[in-house]
Amino acid sequence: MSSSKERRPIRPVILAGGAGTRLWPLSTISRPKHLLQLLGEHSLFEQTLARFGEHFAAPLIVANRAQEADLRDLVDEVATIILEPCKRDSAAAIALAATWADDEELLLVCPSDHHIGDIAAFQTAIGIAREAAEAGHIVTFGIEPDHPATGFGYIAAAAGENDVRPVARFVEKPPLERAQQMLEAGNHYWNAGIFLASAATWRSELAQHAPEILFAAAKSLDSSEQVGNIVHVGEEAFASSPAKSIDYAVMEHSHRVMVVPVSMGWSDIGSWQALVEASAKDAAGNAVPADVLALDCKNTLVRSNGPKVAAIGVEGLVIVATPEAVLVMKPDEAQRVREAAEWFDRETNS
Repeated sequence: MSSSKERRPIRPVILAGGAGTRLWPLSTISRPKHLLQLLGEHSLFEQTLARFGEHFAAPLIVANRAQEADLRDLVDEVATIILEPCKRDSAAAIALAATWADDEELLLVCPSDHHIGDIAAFQTAIGIAREAAEAGHIVTFGIEPDHPATGFGYIAAAAGENDVRPVARFVEKPPLERAQQMLEAGNHYWNAGIFLASAATWRSELAQHAPEILFAAAKSLDSSEQVGNIVHVGEEAFASSPAKSIDYAVMEHSHRVMVVPVSMGWSDIGSWQALVEASAKDAAGNAVPADVLALDCKNTLVRSNGPKVAAIGVEGLVIVATPEAVLVMKPDEAQRVREAAEWFDRETNS
């Protein structure tokens, strides 16, 4: 094995193809959640980019072509942007990145719309995972759970105290009772969808478990057009790819998966409730921007990119306003936001 001085820097692969409709009405297909300033002055995408400094290679970004203009404004020309003509989920996106990269290059696959509070802990975990990734494993990062969450998939690790452990199995989003059992049992971690492996390992596992996806990615890159740092992949070839997440396509079948447990202040910001939990709050538990009036409110989150909002005497609410729609809900009803988004689509398109 080469010495650390000779090692190539790890290349971040940032997946930016999602829409984040669970954060409707603020997040939409035309303005997806990773492009929104939900936690601070910068978008989640910009915060993701900022985690990778000079010790990493230039990022490789896989995104939907509808976001080309936004990404051009946000991304340095050193980074490469691969634009998908249609959505085919994370396995196809990773197949594009793995086909584009050199065999021995380590690819750190990250969603573009997650929050990580402790970046130092994240980078330490990457360092721990590197040797296993260089040895041909896919290393996933398991978030140490602090409550029995039902909105995340879980990774069951083999028992032991090692920093890198084999994955025993992946567990679908569980009911509350099962989530509590896993929390009490230990060795179960939230699946953050962050992976480290070489391009050669990704291609090998895709070839074994999802060959149609790998073939479509290779064909679409063969017919791609590149201008500067922007790559438009071939539409017909890419559209022929099955649409599967990397978990279903590879991770649940591969025998080369390891896990590094880590506590790093992670959230997928996958719902308004998750944003409530991740947001900075005032003494009354409110998460409201400076241009919102909140009088005698408690434990309330307000976001608006349209009208001015004033909230008086309310408690435990999420209030979201845009020029097109207003959402008012309790955070524990966050999983029902999709119903409201579907209703809005029916009303506006009827």
